[in-house]
Amino acid sequence: MSKPDWGALQDQFLADHARSGISPTAWCEAKGLNYATARRYIKKPSKSAQSEMRNTAQKEVRTSKTAQSGKGKTATNKIEPQIKNDVIEIESDPSEFIFDPRDYGINEQQAKFVSEYLLTGDKYASYRNAGYKCDGETGKAAARRLYRHVSVYRAIRDGLDKRQKRYTAELDEIVHQLVSITRADPNELSQFRHVNCRYCWGDNHRYQWRDIGEFDEAAEKAAGDGKPQPEYGGLGFVESDDPNPDCPKCEGAGEGQSYIADTRNLAGTDARWLYAGIKHTQHGIQVLTADQDAARRTLIQLLTAQAAREPANNKTGLEDDYQLQAITPDEPTPDNPIL
Repeated sequence: MSKPDWGALQDQFLADHARSGISPTAWCEAKGLNYATARRYIKKPSKSAQSEMRNTAQKEVRTSKTAQSGKGKTATNKIEPQIKNDVIEIESDPSEFIFDPRDYGINEQQAKFVSEYLLTGDKYASYRNAGYKCDGETGKAAARRLYRHVSVYRAIRDGLDKRQKRYTAELDEIVHQLVSITRADPNELSQFRHVNCRYCWGDNHRYQWRDIGEFDEAAEKAAGDGKPQPEYGGLGFVESDDPNPDCPKCEGAGEGQSYIADTRNLAGTDARWLYAGIKHTQHGIQVLTADQDAARRTLIQLLTAQAAREPANNKTGLEDDYQLQAITPDEPTPDNPIL
């Protein structure tokens, strides 16, 4: 089998990339090339070259529109939606997520919110940096609504997925998922934590109420039952607050609380692959997870088999990201083994 002409293939990729912004991985997949091998040859142009090609393409489009506007005077004057940045590129993201806002049906300001969120992960900061005017609690609520906007969230999800994906071949994707499972922190899914009791932060360590409505309801019930008025230690109790180490009631231990994370926010994290769903039981909700020990064993088997199949002078690129440390039965396990 003849060796591919990588120079010619790189020229073809650059031409296709200039027209459509296609990524090297997607282009190799379309051409039937193994990206693990081709990635040493098929590369994006430098930032300056991309900018020059983009400017050239925009000039050609403007020239074409100018020429068409002079042909005949009976054409309907349709105002097309204008998007200043036809292509949004997240420069600090190593996966270089590039997207066209029109593909998601969002406007320029919403696209700016998407790009800011992919950089910071902060809804409110991204909302403000995108140029929206609301601030304070109103702004935070508006930022949450914008984040949950179907089209905006789809763009964010694709961007996070792009950041998370590192391979396109089936075996490489399996390796990627196994690595994510092995290094995921289960605390990102569920926690057992100690939170404050009702007396921790109350005035003089008396019973603290959430709001005046809760206190009035308890006072009314006590009056109806002929009991004394309930203890009043102020308002503002927050159930998730930390315990007060000086609390005489709980002695700083607080109260135990089980917590399950919002799994909608797992996109782009290792915990996404660890999470396997939930199960409702008679004792409550059970968080289902992948077996991390089994994932480690399978990962080592796959990488060992991959290394055995590949000739020494034909690396696939996996060796750059993962290393196996061979140990003998008499050798102690290293403190920080490299996978």
